Amino acid sequence: MGSFATLAQQRLSHLPQPCFNSLFFTSTVIPVHTLLRCLSNTVAADFGTAYSGCSYLFGDNIKEISDITVWPKSDGFYYPKVPTAIYYESYTSKPIAWGHEAILKANMHNSTGHLITGFKLLLDTNNESTNILPHGLTAVQVISDYLREFHAYVHKQLKRELCTLYGTSKFRYCLTVPAIWDDKAKATMREAAILAGIVDRSDHPGRLMLTSEPEAAALYCEKICKHFNLTHGKRFMVCDAGGGTVDLIVFQIEEYAGIKSLREITKGSGGPCGSTFLDNRMRDILKRRFGSHADDNKRTIELIIKEFVSSKKPEFENEDVYFSVPAILNMGGHNMSRVGIHEGYLQVTAKQLREEVFDPVVDQVLSLISGQINQSQTKIDAIILVGGFGQSNYLSNRITDLFKSTVGSIYIPNRGEMAVTRGAVIFGVDPSRISHRILRRTYGLQTNTIFNYVLDADKRCYLVNGQVVCQDYFSVFVSKGESIDTNQCFTKQFCIYYPGILNLDMFAYDCSQETPRHVTSPGVCPVAKFAVEIPTLPNVKKGDKIGCTAKMYFGKTEIILEVVILGYAYVFTSAFDSH
Repeated sequence: MGSFATLAQQRLSHLPQPCFNSLFFTSTVIPVHTLLRCLSNTVAADFGTAYSGCSYLFGDNIKEISDITVWPKSDGFYYPKVPTAIYYESYTSKPIAWGHEAILKANMHNSTGHLITGFKLLLDTNNESTNILPHGLTAVQVISDYLREFHAYVHKQLKRELCTLYGTSKFRYCLTVPAIWDDKAKATMREAAILAGIVDRSDHPGRLMLTSEPEAAALYCEKICKHFNLTHGKRFMVCDAGGGTVDLIVFQIEEYAGIKSLREITKGSGGPCGSTFLDNRMRDILKRRFGSHADDNKRTIELIIKEFVSSKKPEFENEDVYFSVPAILNMGGHNMSRVGIHEGYLQVTAKQLREEVFDPVVDQVLSLISGQINQSQTKIDAIILVGGFGQSNYLSNRITDLFKSTVGSIYIPNRGEMAVTRGAVIFGVDPSRISHRILRRTYGLQTNTIFNYVLDADKRCYLVNGQVVCQDYFSVFVSKGESIDTNQCFTKQFCIYYPGILNLDMFAYDCSQETPRHVTSPGVCPVAKFAVEIPTLPNVKKGDKIGCTAKMYFGKTEIILEVVILGYAYVFTSAFDSH
Protein backbone atom coordinates (compact mmCIF):
# COMPACT_ATOMS: atom_id res chain seq x y z
CA MET A 1 0.00 0.00 0.00
CA GLY A 2 1.35 3.43 -0.90
CA SER A 3 1.49 6.49 1.27
CA PHE A 4 -1.63 8.44 2.19
CA ALA A 5 -0.58 11.27 -0.16
CA THR A 6 -0.17 8.86 -3.10
CA LEU A 7 -3.51 7.20 -2.39
CA ALA A 8 -5.26 10.55 -2.21
CA GLN A 9 -3.79 11.60 -5.55
CA GLN A 10 -5.01 8.39 -7.15
CA ARG A 11 -8.50 8.90 -5.80
CA LEU A 12 -8.58 12.59 -6.66
CA SER A 13 -7.18 12.43 -10.19
CA HIS A 14 -10.40 11.42 -11.94
CA LEU A 15 -12.92 13.34 -9.84
CA PRO A 16 -14.40 16.75 -10.65
CA GLN A 17 -13.30 19.09 -7.88
CA PRO A 18 -15.89 21.28 -6.15
CA CYS A 19 -15.11 24.83 -5.18
CA PHE A 20 -15.58 25.03 -1.44
CA ASN A 21 -15.77 28.06 0.75
CA SER A 22 -12.27 28.43 2.20
CA LEU A 23 -13.71 28.40 5.71
CA PHE A 24 -14.39 24.70 5.45
CA PHE A 25 -12.17 21.72 5.95
CA THR A 26 -12.80 19.43 3.00
CA SER A 27 -11.55 16.27 1.41
CA THR A 28 -12.55 13.60 -1.03
CA VAL A 29 -13.81 10.52 0.79
CA ILE A 30 -11.34 7.79 1.65
CA PRO A 31 -12.60 4.98 3.90
CA VAL A 32 -11.22 5.37 7.43
CA HIS A 33 -9.85 1.82 7.60
CA THR A 34 -7.93 2.44 4.35
CA LEU A 35 -6.63 5.75 5.70
CA LEU A 36 -5.43 4.12 8.92
CA ARG A 37 -3.50 1.45 7.01
CA CYS A 38 -1.64 4.19 5.10
CA LEU A 39 -0.86 6.14 8.27
CA SER A 40 0.91 3.42 10.21
CA ASN A 41 2.05 5.47 13.23
CA THR A 42 -0.18 7.11 15.83
CA VAL A 43 0.61 10.14 17.99
CA ALA A 44 -1.82 11.19 20.71
CA ALA A 45 -1.68 14.42 22.67
CA ASP A 46 -3.53 15.26 25.86
CA PHE A 47 -3.60 19.06 25.76
CA GLY A 48 -4.25 19.84 29.41
CA THR A 49 -4.98 22.97 31.39
CA ALA A 50 -1.87 22.63 33.55
CA TYR A 51 0.19 19.92 31.87
CA SER A 52 0.19 18.27 28.46
CA GLY A 53 1.33 14.77 27.61
CA CYS A 54 2.06 12.62 24.58
CA SER A 55 1.97 8.90 23.81
CA TYR A 56 2.73 7.19 20.52
CA LEU A 57 2.71 3.85 18.74
CA PHE A 58 4.59 2.54 15.75
CA GLY A 59 2.28 0.04 14.06
CA ASP A 60 -0.96 -1.25 15.60
CA ASN A 61 0.07 -3.46 18.54
CA ILE A 62 -1.38 -1.49 21.45
CA LYS A 63 0.78 -3.42 23.91
CA GLU A 64 3.73 -1.41 22.60
CA ILE A 65 2.44 2.12 23.33
CA SER A 66 5.22 4.44 24.55
CA ASP A 67 5.21 7.86 26.23
CA ILE A 68 7.30 10.99 25.82
CA THR A 69 8.66 11.35 29.36
CA VAL A 70 11.64 13.71 28.89
CA TRP A 71 10.80 17.34 28.27
CA PRO A 72 13.17 20.28 27.67
CA LYS A 73 14.42 22.55 30.45
CA SER A 74 12.77 20.46 33.19
CA ASP A 75 15.56 21.42 35.62
CA GLY A 76 15.56 18.01 37.35
CA PHE A 77 11.79 17.98 37.81
CA TYR A 78 10.47 14.54 36.85
CA TYR A 79 6.91 14.31 35.63
CA PRO A 80 5.89 12.59 32.37
CA LYS A 81 4.11 15.73 31.17
CA VAL A 82 5.16 19.25 30.30
CA PRO A 83 3.58 22.48 31.63
CA THR A 84 0.93 23.98 29.38
CA ALA A 85 2.59 27.38 29.51
CA ILE A 86 3.90 29.82 26.94
CA TYR A 87 5.93 33.01 27.33
CA TYR A 88 5.65 36.01 24.98
CA GLU A 89 7.95 38.98 24.57
CA SER A 90 6.77 42.10 26.29
CA TYR A 91 5.69 44.18 23.30
CA THR A 92 4.97 41.59 20.62
CA SER A 93 2.84 38.54 19.99
CA LYS A 94 5.93 36.41 19.34
CA PRO A 95 6.37 33.42 21.69
CA ILE A 96 9.93 32.92 22.92
CA ALA A 97 9.54 29.97 25.32
CA TRP A 98 7.12 27.17 26.14
CA GLY A 99 6.73 24.50 28.82
CA HIS A 100 9.25 24.48 31.65
CA GLU A 101 11.37 27.19 30.02
CA ALA A 102 8.39 29.56 29.87
CA ILE A 103 7.97 29.31 33.65
CA LEU A 104 11.71 29.70 34.26
CA LYS A 105 11.83 32.89 32.18
CA ALA A 106 8.75 34.32 33.87
CA ASN A 107 10.27 33.78 37.33
CA MET A 108 13.50 35.60 36.50
CA HIS A 109 13.95 38.77 38.52
CA ASN A 110 14.18 40.96 35.39
CA SER A 111 11.28 39.30 33.62
CA THR A 112 9.23 41.75 31.51
CA GLY A 113 7.32 39.40 29.21
CA HIS A 114 3.96 37.68 29.55
CA LEU A 115 3.55 34.15 30.90
CA ILE A 116 0.25 32.64 29.79
CA THR A 117 -1.13 29.56 31.51
CA GLY A 118 -4.58 28.03 31.81
CA PHE A 119 -5.48 29.19 28.29
CA LYS A 120 -7.29 25.93 27.54
CA LEU A 121 -10.06 27.16 29.84
CA LEU A 122 -10.79 29.96 27.36
CA LEU A 123 -12.49 27.39 25.10
CA ASP A 124 -14.92 26.26 27.79
CA THR A 125 -18.06 28.33 27.38
CA ASN A 126 -19.15 27.28 30.89
CA ASN A 127 -16.03 28.72 32.47
CA GLU A 128 -16.08 32.40 33.41
CA SER A 129 -12.34 32.83 32.90
CA THR A 130 -10.74 36.16 33.77
CA ASN A 131 -7.62 35.27 31.78
CA ILE A 132 -7.09 38.28 29.49
CA LEU A 133 -4.63 37.66 26.67
CA PRO A 134 -2.01 40.35 25.86
CA HIS A 135 -1.29 42.02 22.51
CA GLY A 136 -4.73 41.19 21.10
CA LEU A 137 -3.91 37.49 21.03
CA THR A 138 -6.81 35.08 20.65
CA ALA A 139 -7.31 31.68 22.23
CA VAL A 140 -6.77 29.89 18.93
CA GLN A 141 -3.49 31.79 18.34
CA VAL A 142 -2.09 30.96 21.77
CA ILE A 143 -3.13 27.31 21.56
CA SER A 144 -1.67 26.97 18.06
CA ASP A 145 1.60 28.63 19.17
CA TYR A 146 1.89 26.15 22.03
CA LEU A 147 0.93 23.13 19.93
CA ARG A 148 3.47 24.13 17.27
CA GLU A 149 6.33 23.95 19.80
CA PHE A 150 4.91 20.81 21.42
CA HIS A 151 4.52 19.09 18.04
CA ALA A 152 8.03 20.05 16.88
CA TYR A 153 9.61 18.65 20.04
CA VAL A 154 7.60 15.40 19.85
CA HIS A 155 8.68 14.80 16.25
CA LYS A 156 12.29 15.57 17.15
CA GLN A 157 12.11 12.72 19.68
CA LEU A 158 10.32 10.39 17.25
CA LYS A 159 12.83 11.10 14.49
CA ARG A 160 15.64 10.19 16.87
CA GLU A 161 13.94 6.85 17.61
CA LEU A 162 12.89 5.94 14.06
CA CYS A 163 16.03 7.23 12.29
CA THR A 164 15.82 6.39 8.57
CA LEU A 165 12.28 5.00 8.92
CA TYR A 166 10.98 8.41 10.03
CA GLY A 167 8.56 10.28 7.78
CA THR A 168 5.90 12.82 8.76
CA SER A 169 3.50 11.46 6.12
CA LYS A 170 3.23 8.18 8.07
CA PHE A 171 1.57 9.68 11.14
CA ARG A 172 -2.04 10.08 12.19
CA TYR A 173 -3.00 12.11 15.25
CA CYS A 174 -5.52 12.06 18.05
CA LEU A 175 -6.18 15.05 20.30
CA THR A 176 -8.22 14.78 23.48
CA VAL A 177 -10.86 17.30 24.52
CA PRO A 178 -13.02 17.64 27.65
CA ALA A 179 -16.37 15.85 27.52
CA ILE A 180 -18.16 19.09 28.37
CA TRP A 181 -16.79 21.05 25.39
CA ASP A 182 -19.31 22.19 22.81
CA ASP A 183 -18.99 22.03 19.02
CA LYS A 184 -17.40 25.47 18.78
CA ALA A 185 -14.63 24.56 21.23
CA LYS A 186 -13.86 21.34 19.35
CA ALA A 187 -13.82 23.17 16.01
CA THR A 188 -11.44 25.73 17.52
CA MET A 189 -9.16 22.93 18.69
CA ARG A 190 -9.07 21.44 15.19
CA GLU A 191 -8.29 24.86 13.70
CA ALA A 192 -5.45 25.37 16.21
CA ALA A 193 -3.98 21.99 15.22
CA ILE A 194 -4.09 23.01 11.55
CA LEU A 195 -2.45 26.38 12.26
CA ALA A 196 0.21 24.58 14.32
CA GLY A 197 1.10 22.41 11.34
CA ILE A 198 0.05 19.12 12.91
CA VAL A 199 -2.09 18.41 9.83
CA ASP A 200 -2.81 20.29 6.63
CA ARG A 201 -6.18 21.83 5.88
CA SER A 202 -6.40 19.61 2.79
CA ASP A 203 -5.83 16.38 4.74
CA HIS A 204 -8.64 13.88 5.19
CA PRO A 205 -10.49 14.71 8.45
CA GLY A 206 -9.67 11.22 9.69
CA ARG A 207 -5.96 12.01 9.86
CA LEU A 208 -6.71 14.15 12.92
CA MET A 209 -9.24 12.61 15.28
CA LEU A 210 -10.69 14.13 18.43
CA THR A 211 -11.85 12.05 21.38
CA SER A 212 -13.09 13.06 24.81
CA GLU A 213 -10.67 12.75 27.72
CA PRO A 214 -12.77 10.35 29.83
CA GLU A 215 -13.53 8.31 26.71
CA ALA A 216 -9.80 7.90 26.02
CA ALA A 217 -9.18 7.05 29.67
CA ALA A 218 -11.97 4.45 29.52
CA LEU A 219 -10.32 2.75 26.55
CA TYR A 220 -7.07 2.52 28.49
CA CYS A 221 -8.91 1.14 31.53
CA GLU A 222 -10.79 -1.38 29.39
CA LYS A 223 -7.44 -2.53 28.00
CA ILE A 224 -6.19 -3.32 31.49
CA CYS A 225 -9.62 -4.23 32.94
CA LYS A 226 -8.58 -7.85 33.41
CA HIS A 227 -6.95 -6.57 36.59
CA PHE A 228 -10.29 -5.10 37.71
CA ASN A 229 -12.54 -8.08 36.82
CA LEU A 230 -14.77 -5.94 34.57
CA THR A 231 -16.53 -8.07 31.96
CA HIS A 232 -19.45 -7.88 29.50
CA GLY A 233 -22.34 -5.87 30.90
CA LYS A 234 -20.36 -4.33 33.76
CA ARG A 235 -20.51 -0.58 34.25
CA PHE A 236 -17.67 1.62 35.36
CA MET A 237 -17.25 5.34 35.88
CA VAL A 238 -14.14 7.09 34.65
CA CYS A 239 -13.22 10.08 36.76
CA ASP A 240 -10.54 11.91 34.80
CA ALA A 241 -9.23 14.37 37.36
CA GLY A 242 -6.71 16.51 35.57
CA GLY A 243 -5.05 19.83 36.13
CA GLY A 244 -7.83 22.21 35.12
CA THR A 245 -10.97 20.14 34.72
CA VAL A 246 -12.51 16.96 36.06
CA ASP A 247 -14.50 14.94 33.49
CA LEU A 248 -16.71 11.97 34.26
CA ILE A 249 -18.68 9.44 32.18
CA VAL A 250 -20.15 6.01 32.94
CA PHE A 251 -19.45 3.28 30.37
CA GLN A 252 -20.70 -0.25 29.90
CA ILE A 253 -18.46 -2.98 28.53
CA GLU A 254 -19.95 -4.82 25.56
CA GLU A 255 -18.40 -7.97 24.12
CA TYR A 256 -19.66 -9.79 21.04
CA ALA A 257 -17.77 -12.53 19.19
CA GLY A 258 -14.71 -11.80 21.31
CA ILE A 259 -14.63 -8.11 20.31
CA LYS A 260 -14.98 -5.54 23.08
CA SER A 261 -16.37 -2.04 22.77
CA LEU A 262 -17.61 0.65 25.15
CA ARG A 263 -21.10 2.14 25.29
CA GLU A 264 -21.65 5.52 26.93
CA ILE A 265 -24.36 5.18 29.57
CA THR A 266 -24.46 8.71 30.95
CA LYS A 267 -24.06 12.13 29.46
CA GLY A 268 -20.57 13.26 30.38
CA SER A 269 -20.26 15.92 33.04
CA GLY A 270 -17.40 17.92 34.46
CA GLY A 271 -16.24 21.16 35.92
CA PRO A 272 -13.24 23.40 36.57
CA CYS A 273 -12.07 21.69 39.75
CA GLY A 274 -8.74 20.14 38.78
CA SER A 275 -5.48 20.09 40.68
CA THR A 276 -4.30 23.53 39.51
CA PHE A 277 -6.95 24.97 41.79
CA LEU A 278 -5.14 23.23 44.66
CA ASP A 279 -1.87 24.78 43.43
CA ASN A 280 -3.46 28.24 43.31
CA ARG A 281 -4.81 27.84 46.84
CA MET A 282 -1.41 26.67 48.05
CA ARG A 283 0.26 29.62 46.33
CA ASP A 284 -2.19 31.99 48.08
CA ILE A 285 -1.16 30.54 51.46
CA LEU A 286 2.51 31.09 50.64
CA LYS A 287 1.93 34.64 49.45
CA ARG A 288 0.08 35.44 52.66
CA ARG A 289 2.91 33.89 54.67
CA PHE A 290 5.59 35.93 52.90
CA GLY A 291 3.42 39.04 52.93
CA SER A 292 5.20 42.13 51.59
CA HIS A 293 8.25 39.98 50.73
CA ALA A 294 6.33 37.68 48.35
CA ASP A 295 7.47 39.48 45.18
CA ASP A 296 11.11 39.32 46.29
CA ASN A 297 10.81 35.56 46.80
CA LYS A 298 8.90 34.54 43.68
CA ARG A 299 11.43 31.86 42.79
CA THR A 300 11.33 30.38 46.30
CA ILE A 301 7.54 30.26 46.23
CA GLU A 302 7.60 28.50 42.87
CA LEU A 303 10.17 25.98 44.14
CA ILE A 304 7.83 25.18 47.03
CA ILE A 305 4.92 24.85 44.60
CA LYS A 306 7.04 22.50 42.48
CA GLU A 307 7.63 20.30 45.52
CA PHE A 308 3.93 20.47 46.36
CA VAL A 309 2.99 19.35 42.84
CA SER A 310 5.53 16.56 42.50
CA SER A 311 5.23 14.88 45.91
CA LYS A 312 3.30 16.62 48.70
CA LYS A 313 0.02 17.00 46.80
CA PRO A 314 -0.37 13.39 45.60
CA GLU A 315 0.90 11.96 48.92
CA PHE A 316 -1.09 14.16 51.32
CA GLU A 317 -3.12 12.08 53.77
CA ASN A 318 -4.22 14.52 56.46
CA GLU A 319 -0.83 15.09 58.06
CA ASP A 320 1.29 18.20 58.52
CA VAL A 321 3.55 18.89 55.53
CA TYR A 322 7.09 20.26 55.57
CA PHE A 323 8.68 22.00 52.57
CA SER A 324 12.43 22.54 52.18
CA VAL A 325 13.40 26.15 51.47
CA PRO A 326 16.68 27.83 50.45
CA ALA A 327 19.05 28.73 53.26
CA ILE A 328 18.97 32.41 52.30
CA LEU A 329 15.74 34.25 51.67
CA ASN A 330 15.12 37.91 50.92
CA MET A 331 13.19 38.75 54.07
CA GLY A 332 14.35 42.32 54.56
CA GLY A 333 16.00 41.48 57.88
CA HIS A 334 12.92 39.83 59.37
CA ASN A 335 13.17 36.49 61.15
CA MET A 336 12.16 33.52 58.93
CA SER A 337 10.12 32.06 61.79
CA ARG A 338 7.55 34.77 61.07
CA VAL A 339 6.51 32.84 57.94
CA GLY A 340 6.69 29.44 59.64
CA ILE A 341 10.21 28.46 58.54
CA HIS A 342 12.25 26.54 61.11
CA GLU A 343 15.62 24.90 60.45
CA GLY A 344 15.20 25.19 56.68
CA TYR A 345 11.65 23.82 56.50
CA LEU A 346 8.31 25.55 56.08
CA GLN A 347 5.46 23.84 57.92
CA VAL A 348 1.85 23.84 56.77
CA THR A 349 -0.57 22.09 59.09
CA ALA A 350 -2.90 19.30 57.96
CA LYS A 351 -5.86 21.38 59.12
CA GLN A 352 -4.90 24.35 56.95
CA LEU A 353 -4.20 22.13 53.93
CA ARG A 354 -7.45 20.27 54.39
CA GLU A 355 -9.70 23.30 54.94
CA GLU A 356 -8.05 25.89 52.69
CA VAL A 357 -6.51 23.80 49.88
CA PHE A 358 -8.05 20.35 49.40
CA ASP A 359 -11.65 20.26 50.65
CA PRO A 360 -13.05 23.23 48.67
CA VAL A 361 -11.91 21.51 45.44
CA VAL A 362 -12.46 17.86 46.41
CA ASP A 363 -16.04 18.60 47.48
CA GLN A 364 -16.80 19.71 43.91
CA VAL A 365 -15.43 16.42 42.56
CA LEU A 366 -17.59 14.41 44.98
CA SER A 367 -20.66 16.33 43.81
CA LEU A 368 -19.88 15.49 40.17
CA ILE A 369 -19.50 11.78 41.04
CA SER A 370 -22.87 11.82 42.83
CA GLY A 371 -24.46 13.32 39.71
CA GLN A 372 -23.10 10.52 37.51
CA ILE A 373 -24.31 7.82 39.92
CA ASN A 374 -27.79 9.36 39.85
CA GLN A 375 -27.74 9.48 36.02
CA SER A 376 -26.74 5.83 35.72
CA GLN A 377 -29.75 4.61 37.76
CA THR A 378 -28.12 1.16 37.83
CA LYS A 379 -25.34 0.02 40.13
CA ILE A 380 -21.87 1.07 39.03
CA ASP A 381 -19.36 -1.73 39.43
CA ALA A 382 -16.29 0.48 39.69
CA ILE A 383 -14.98 4.03 39.79
CA ILE A 384 -11.60 4.35 38.08
CA LEU A 385 -9.54 7.43 38.93
CA VAL A 386 -7.15 8.69 36.26
CA GLY A 387 -5.32 11.92 35.52
CA GLY A 388 -2.72 13.66 37.65
CA PHE A 389 -5.22 14.70 40.34
CA GLY A 390 -6.67 11.18 40.19
CA GLN A 391 -3.45 9.90 41.77
CA SER A 392 -4.10 11.95 44.92
CA ASN A 393 -4.32 9.82 48.08
CA TYR A 394 -6.57 12.37 49.77
CA LEU A 395 -9.01 12.44 46.85
CA SER A 396 -9.22 8.64 46.65
CA ASN A 397 -9.71 8.37 50.41
CA ARG A 398 -12.57 10.87 50.36
CA ILE A 399 -14.22 9.06 47.42
CA THR A 400 -13.85 5.69 49.15
CA ASP A 401 -15.31 7.00 52.41
CA LEU A 402 -18.36 8.48 50.66
CA PHE A 403 -19.15 5.89 47.97
CA LYS A 404 -17.84 2.53 49.22
CA SER A 405 -21.37 1.37 50.09
CA THR A 406 -22.87 2.27 46.70
CA VAL A 407 -20.07 1.42 44.24
CA GLY A 408 -18.47 -1.99 43.76
CA SER A 409 -14.81 -0.95 43.79
CA ILE A 410 -12.59 2.10 43.46
CA TYR A 411 -9.38 1.74 41.44
CA ILE A 412 -6.34 3.85 40.64
CA PRO A 413 -4.60 2.17 37.68
CA ASN A 414 -0.85 2.18 37.24
CA ARG A 415 0.37 5.19 35.24
CA GLY A 416 -3.05 6.76 35.63
CA GLU A 417 -1.63 10.20 34.79
CA MET A 418 -0.95 8.89 31.27
CA ALA A 419 -4.26 7.01 30.89
CA VAL A 420 -5.78 9.68 28.66
CA THR A 421 -2.90 9.89 26.18
CA ARG A 422 -2.49 6.11 26.03
CA GLY A 423 -6.23 5.64 25.55
CA ALA A 424 -6.18 8.26 22.80
CA VAL A 425 -3.59 6.15 20.96
CA ILE A 426 -5.92 3.14 21.25
CA PHE A 427 -8.76 5.25 19.84
CA GLY A 428 -6.54 6.46 17.00
CA VAL A 429 -5.75 2.87 16.05
CA ASP A 430 -9.40 1.78 16.14
CA PRO A 431 -12.14 4.42 16.65
CA SER A 432 -14.81 1.70 16.52
CA ARG A 433 -13.90 0.67 20.08
CA ILE A 434 -16.48 3.26 21.17
CA SER A 435 -19.84 1.86 20.04
CA HIS A 436 -22.37 4.42 21.35
CA ARG A 437 -22.34 7.98 22.62
CA ILE A 438 -24.91 10.01 24.53
CA LEU A 439 -25.81 13.23 22.72
CA ARG A 440 -25.21 16.45 24.63
CA ARG A 441 -27.44 18.55 22.34
CA THR A 442 -30.40 18.35 19.97
CA TYR A 443 -29.32 18.76 16.33
CA GLY A 444 -31.18 19.63 13.16
CA LEU A 445 -31.17 21.65 9.96
CA GLN A 446 -32.91 24.85 8.95
CA THR A 447 -35.44 23.79 6.33
CA ASN A 448 -38.71 24.87 4.74
CA THR A 449 -42.10 23.56 5.86
CA ILE A 450 -45.72 24.27 4.97
CA PHE A 451 -46.67 27.54 6.67
CA ASN A 452 -48.87 27.10 9.75
CA TYR A 453 -50.88 30.28 10.29
CA VAL A 454 -51.04 29.61 14.05
CA LEU A 455 -47.56 28.29 14.84
CA ASP A 456 -45.64 30.33 12.26
CA ALA A 457 -47.58 33.59 12.47
CA ASP A 458 -44.59 35.83 13.19
CA LYS A 459 -42.03 33.96 11.06
CA ARG A 460 -40.61 34.54 7.60
CA CYS A 461 -42.57 33.00 4.77
CA TYR A 462 -42.61 33.00 0.99
CA LEU A 463 -44.41 31.43 -1.93
CA VAL A 464 -43.04 28.24 -3.54
CA ASN A 465 -44.98 26.61 -6.40
CA GLY A 466 -48.19 28.17 -5.16
CA GLN A 467 -47.68 27.15 -1.52
CA VAL A 468 -46.79 29.37 1.42
CA VAL A 469 -43.80 27.96 3.29
CA CYS A 470 -41.99 28.88 6.51
CA GLN A 471 -38.23 29.00 5.97
CA ASP A 472 -37.12 28.96 9.64
CA TYR A 473 -38.31 25.45 10.51
CA PHE A 474 -36.02 23.47 12.87
CA SER A 475 -35.94 20.00 11.30
CA VAL A 476 -34.65 17.80 14.15
CA PHE A 477 -32.62 14.66 13.46
CA VAL A 478 -31.42 13.64 16.93
CA SER A 479 -32.33 14.78 20.42
CA LYS A 480 -30.36 15.55 23.53
CA GLY A 481 -29.89 12.50 25.75
CA GLU A 482 -30.29 9.94 22.96
CA SER A 483 -27.87 7.01 22.77
CA ILE A 484 -26.49 7.01 19.21
CA ASP A 485 -24.46 4.34 17.45
CA THR A 486 -21.18 6.02 16.46
CA ASN A 487 -21.66 4.85 12.87
CA GLN A 488 -25.35 5.71 12.64
CA CYS A 489 -26.04 7.83 9.56
CA PHE A 490 -28.92 10.28 9.15
CA THR A 491 -29.78 10.99 5.52
CA LYS A 492 -31.66 13.85 3.89
CA GLN A 493 -32.35 14.36 0.19
CA PHE A 494 -32.10 17.77 -1.46
CA CYS A 495 -32.63 19.12 -4.94
CA ILE A 496 -30.87 22.18 -6.38
CA TYR A 497 -30.68 23.68 -9.84
CA TYR A 498 -27.39 23.44 -11.74
CA PRO A 499 -25.10 25.25 -11.33
CA GLY A 500 -25.80 26.17 -7.73
CA ILE A 501 -24.71 25.98 -4.13
CA LEU A 502 -26.09 23.55 -1.57
CA ASN A 503 -26.34 25.44 1.72
CA LEU A 504 -26.90 23.43 4.87
CA ASP A 505 -27.26 25.40 8.10
CA MET A 506 -27.05 23.14 11.14
CA PHE A 507 -28.46 24.23 14.48
CA ALA A 508 -28.38 22.87 18.03
CA TYR A 509 -30.62 23.20 21.06
CA ASP A 510 -29.07 22.87 24.52
CA CYS A 511 -32.00 23.23 26.88
CA SER A 512 -34.05 20.45 28.48
CA GLN A 513 -37.47 21.88 27.57
CA GLU A 514 -39.49 20.77 24.55
CA THR A 515 -37.61 21.38 21.31
CA PRO A 516 -38.74 24.62 19.61
CA ARG A 517 -40.28 24.64 16.14
CA HIS A 518 -38.04 27.39 14.75
CA VAL A 519 -34.30 28.01 14.50
CA THR A 520 -34.94 31.60 15.61
CA SER A 521 -36.31 30.48 18.99
CA PRO A 522 -34.40 31.18 22.23
CA GLY A 523 -31.86 28.47 23.01
CA VAL A 524 -31.39 27.39 19.37
CA CYS A 525 -27.98 28.35 18.01
CA PRO A 526 -26.08 27.78 14.75
CA VAL A 527 -23.27 25.24 15.03
CA ALA A 528 -22.15 24.82 11.43
CA LYS A 529 -22.67 26.21 7.94
CA PHE A 530 -21.87 23.83 5.10
CA ALA A 531 -21.72 25.31 1.59
CA VAL A 532 -21.08 22.99 -1.34
CA GLU A 533 -20.75 24.54 -4.79
CA ILE A 534 -21.76 22.04 -7.46
CA PRO A 535 -18.70 21.12 -9.57
CA THR A 536 -18.66 21.10 -13.36
CA LEU A 537 -20.57 17.99 -14.37
CA PRO A 538 -20.64 16.32 -17.79
CA ASN A 539 -23.94 16.16 -19.69
CA VAL A 540 -25.68 18.52 -17.27
CA LYS A 541 -27.21 21.77 -18.53
CA LYS A 542 -27.82 25.03 -16.72
CA GLY A 543 -31.14 24.87 -14.89
CA ASP A 544 -31.18 21.06 -14.65
CA LYS A 545 -32.43 19.70 -11.33
CA ILE A 546 -29.64 17.91 -9.43
CA GLY A 547 -30.26 15.45 -6.61
CA CYS A 548 -27.99 15.64 -3.56
CA THR A 549 -27.78 13.41 -0.50
CA ALA A 550 -26.54 14.71 2.85
CA LYS A 551 -25.32 12.04 5.25
CA MET A 552 -24.88 13.27 8.80
CA TYR A 553 -23.05 11.53 11.64
CA PHE A 554 -23.84 12.83 15.11
CA GLY A 555 -22.34 9.93 17.09
CA LYS A 556 -18.74 10.98 16.38
CA THR A 557 -16.77 13.31 18.63
CA GLU A 558 -17.32 15.99 15.96
CA ILE A 559 -20.24 16.44 13.59
CA ILE A 560 -19.36 14.80 10.28
CA LEU A 561 -21.20 15.64 7.05
CA GLU A 562 -20.81 13.65 3.85
CA VAL A 563 -22.41 15.14 0.74
CA VAL A 564 -23.00 12.91 -2.28
CA ILE A 565 -23.61 14.60 -5.67
CA LEU A 566 -24.18 12.30 -8.63
CA GLY A 567 -21.98 9.64 -7.09
CA TYR A 568 -19.19 11.99 -5.96
CA ALA A 569 -18.76 12.26 -2.17
CA TYR A 570 -17.19 15.01 -0.07
CA VAL A 571 -16.51 15.08 3.69
CA PHE A 572 -16.81 18.02 6.08
CA THR A 573 -16.25 18.59 9.76
CA SER A 574 -17.72 21.59 11.53
CA ALA A 575 -15.60 24.59 10.53
CA PHE A 576 -13.99 26.96 13.03
CA ASP A 577 -15.32 30.15 11.42
CA SER A 578 -18.81 28.75 10.95
CA HIS A 579 -19.52 29.41 14.60
